This record gives sequence, C-alpha cells and structure tokens, in this order.
Amino acid sequence: MIPGDWPVFATEPAWLGTAALVISIPIGLFVVYTAIVCYIFLPTITRVFEESPIFAPPEESPDPTAENVRFQASDGLWLQGSWLLATGGERRGVVVFCHEYLASRWSCRPYCETLRANGYDVFTFDFRNHGESDSLPNYSPMHWASDLEVRDLRAALAYVQSRLGERNGWIGLLGVSRGGSTAMLVAAVEPCVRAVVTDGAFPTNLTQLAYMLRWAKIYIGEGLLYRFTPDWYYSLLCGIARNLAARRHGCRFPRVAKAVRRISPRRLLMIHGEKDSYIVPEIAEQLFNRAREPKEFWLVPGAKHNAAIQVASESYGRRLVEFFDSAR
Repeated sequence: MIPGDWPVFATEPAWLGTAALVISIPIGLFVVYTAIVCYIFLPTITRVFEESPIFAPPEESPDPTAENVRFQASDGLWLQGSWLLATGGERRGVVVFCHEYLASRWSCRPYCETLRANGYDVFTFDFRNHGESDSLPNYSPMHWASDLEVRDLRAALAYVQSRLGERNGWIGLLGVSRGGSTAMLVAAVEPCVRAVVTDGAFPTNLTQLAYMLRWAKIYIGEGLLYRFTPDWYYSLLCGIARNLAARRHGCRFPRVAKAVRRISPRRLLMIHGEKDSYIVPEIAEQLFNRAREPKEFWLVPGAKHNAAIQVASESYGRRLVEFFDSAR
C-alpha cells in the first residue's frame, strides 16, 4: 500500500456516516408516516372492505326438467349442480353459469333461456355456502371473489369435462357480478374454457381503491393526512386491509385485474349497466382496458347493477348466442 493513500482511507468513515444519516432520515420519516397513516386509516379501510352491500337477488324457481347432480371440490366439499339440456337447435356446446353473491344456481334461468333454445346445454351450480351446496365452517362469503369460489368453479369445470368424456366438447363461461369475477379468474388458468361472458363483473383491488378515493373525505375527514396522502398510499393500505380480511375469513382474494390479461386469445364479452351505482362503469372500463384482444364491452343504457337482463331482455339473449357462436 502507498503511504500517500492513507489520508484518503481515513476520511471514508466520515463520508459513510454522512451518507447513512442522509438515507436514514427519510426512511425514518417514511416509517413514522406509515405508522400514523395505518393507525388512522387502516381500521376504516378494513371495515369498509368487509361491509357487504345490501343485495336482494331475484329468486327463480327450480327447473323441473333439470338433471340434479352432486360433485366435489378439491377440498372435499360437496356442491350441488344442475344440468339443463338444450331445448332447440343443433347442439353447440355447454355454458357453465356462475351465479351472483347471495343467489343460487336457479338464477341462471332468465340468462340462459335463449342459449338453450339455440343448442347450448347449461350447467349451473351453487357456490359453497349458497343454495343447496355444503357450507364450509368458519367461512363467511363476501361479495369479493375469493380463491374458494375459484376452487368451486374449477370443480364444476372438471365435472363438465368428465361428463363430456372423449368428445372434449366446447365450454363457455357466463358469470354475473361476483360470479363474473370468478369466471375471469378461472378462465385465466383453465384452457378448456373457450369464451367468457360477464355481467357486472368487477376487480377487487380497483374497486376497493375507487371507493376509498371517493369516500375518504367522509370516512377520514379533510385534515392534513388526507390532503397529503397520495393515491398509491391508499392502494398500499387497501392491500393490507385485503390481507387482514383474508386471514379472518380463511381465504385469499386473487387479483381479477391481473387475471383478465391471461384470458386471451379466448374471447371475452363484458356487459355492464350504464346506471350501475355500485360498480360504476369507469371501474368496469378500467378492468376491460386490462384485457387483451379479442374482447367486447357492452354498456347497457339505463341498466343498474345486474339489471341489464331486465332492461335489454330482447337483445340480451341474442347477444349471448351471437357471441358464443363467434367463439366456436
């Protein structure tokens, strides 16, 4: 070592100490700020996430022509399903129906009448803790799609495939609200799905963030923390709230907005009500924009959440048939 180099090495600890101090101050401020924000905001965000909206899905009577079956999910839970044969036309395939939160498998009837009249069988089933399917102890379903609903739909697809046998027939998905979100999650990982239609589907993280940004002033107030907290911070807090809720409910909440990108190259049709005040059209459009082609978006004028079938009853069934036919 050259002696003239010693003074340079001797000054390095001072530079390192200064650099560490410069770095530690903003990190410390960030940690303190995060602790304050979590203490003030997180309980409210978690409570809002776990509050279920008041849903009253219309009740439909059972179809006396249906063939009722029982099948098992991968965790051993028994689920109730019904197979509805096509009532007209040349047989074209099977559409698996995914009902909305708090509904049952029979809610498929107004959605699927035209499909059945045009050659499509329909397989409809009750998600766990709904209808006549078994209930999982200590699980309280919410309006958000969880990995448990994903498990149920994958079991339904496995049953349909086993029934079709070597014919390996055409399979499409039709899901309403939470059922639509579940259909997107499953289509992303199940290659047997050839096309997906959703009505009122929504992404968990984008919806939660939109609500927080919309109602933050009401729930939190207009103090300094509200004015200086950026959107990405709310997104971080929403993620923490989801994880806390998932632990309490014994499930996970997969990211629908991430899964929708993997549906392509299968076809996707998203239906949404123009007057939907629960999932405003802007949220649905954000989800649609994350999907890849081929995709279609049908905004039904005057329709509220899950009400497109009532508002556009004449064209609804025809639109479904045309879409599924185009995907065959």
